[in-house]
Amino acid sequence: MDEPMESPIIATLPRGHRMDRRFGVVFDIAPELSDDLTRVDGVRTREAVILNQLGIYFWGQMALWRHREMSAIADELQISIGRMVDEAWTEQAKNLCSVAALRKSSTLPASPLRTMSLLAVALLTGFCLVYFLGQQRNQPLTGILSADMTTIRVPAASRLTNVQIKSGDEVFSGQPLLTLEKLEHLALIESHEQFVRDLEREVKRVTAQAVIELEWRTRELNRDLSHVRQRVALKELDGRTASHVSDGQRNRVQDGVPVRSVSSSNAAQLNSRHLTLARGIMFFSGASGKSSAVSESALVPDVPVPVQTAATQHNAVSSDSEAASPVDPDLQTLRAEQSRLEAVRSTLPAIVNEAVGATTIQAQYAEAARKLESMKTVSRVVNVTSPVYGTVGQVRYREGDDMHEGEVMLSILHTDRRYVTAYLPTRRVREMRPGQEVELLFPGNEEFRGQVVDIPMVAEVTGQTGDTLAAIRIEQVGRLWPNVPIGSQIDVTSSR
Repeated sequence: MDEPMESPIIATLPRGHRMDRRFGVVFDIAPELSDDLTRVDGVRTREAVILNQLGIYFWGQMALWRHREMSAIADELQISIGRMVDEAWTEQAKNLCSVAALRKSSTLPASPLRTMSLLAVALLTGFCLVYFLGQQRNQPLTGILSADMTTIRVPAASRLTNVQIKSGDEVFSGQPLLTLEKLEHLALIESHEQFVRDLEREVKRVTAQAVIELEWRTRELNRDLSHVRQRVALKELDGRTASHVSDGQRNRVQDGVPVRSVSSSNAAQLNSRHLTLARGIMFFSGASGKSSAVSESALVPDVPVPVQTAATQHNAVSSDSEAASPVDPDLQTLRAEQSRLEAVRSTLPAIVNEAVGATTIQAQYAEAARKLESMKTVSRVVNVTSPVYGTVGQVRYREGDDMHEGEVMLSILHTDRRYVTAYLPTRRVREMRPGQEVELLFPGNEEFRGQVVDIPMVAEVTGQTGDTLAAIRIEQVGRLWPNVPIGSQIDVTSSR
């Protein structure tokens, strides 16, 4: 907050001025009379016009400039502050104020009676002034209108997507103010989407590997299964052939159809030559003594029709003998191996997928995809509402801006809890006491009342004149204060 200026020059300025944070004492409305600012060397017509636009019309205002005001005004005039210092604008303005004051005091009325009257009035005014200065009471202070405020900060790293209010709006508790989108949630979704894409590529790679592995394993398994089936077929054929040879002596002509018998030499030759081919089975004909190769599907030899008829008619006799014959253990082992290979072939796809990791990676991909859809359905929007009633101050961000956690988004001024902060010289601190009512002069010369609620025991700042100053707080009492901007200059005088 700006330090108030205490100088006799301020008293020479007309009413309507206020203390600006950048330019010092300024007028919002042009006064009826003003000084010729071009009397200051270095101030030309251009600079004078710009100074008037800034609310500066008198030499006294220029005389009160400090380095901060000179820096701000130099920026507005688009000149260097060094030029203002070298040309001594403030010193020239003080000299012009002094000359003007001497000129006014040296001008006496021509009439002696009138001169005496003025002297009497001057003496009376002087006595009154001395009295008031001695009492050090009812001297005006310069205060600043302030208000309690609630600051709303960014709850988490977010992006501002919607602004529903603007500076100066009146808001109520629970009213929507801003809409935010959490950046952390967006980054998490983007990271998980990349993870799902990586899993999808891995699933395709492992699936292709599983297809190649399955084709190779299936080819090997089919070859082993075909080999076992051929051996089973040979064993079964060997058993039937041995049974036929043992019953060869009993072959007879039945129903007039001759039955060809198998000689013992041919049977021995057949039993001694069990040949297995990669693509078929080798059989021997008893009539010709020659061998013939058949495909894997031909599991019985090419026997002439009369022999097949005789075997069919003799089925009832041979079945009893076959049932009584013992089961070949090698044949049982081959059949068990055949059953095992067929079972392995039915479960081979699942086994290959598990071996290459396709089952696991597919399950991971399905779970990641499900989680991604769930994350997208979760709301990542944060609606900021007003916690109190008041007036919106400056909104510090615009739509689309990224905000970091803890930064101030906006402030809400409690217009129903306004107060005036006035800086009282510590030498006059006894003039004020808690609970005392004071008179306040608002912009526009409107008079209102206030009540002192706090006088600090520690001086906070030092004024331009070297006096230590204590900040006192004055709150509203009586009529409601007018709706003027926060930061306006308020004149404070103690009540009689």
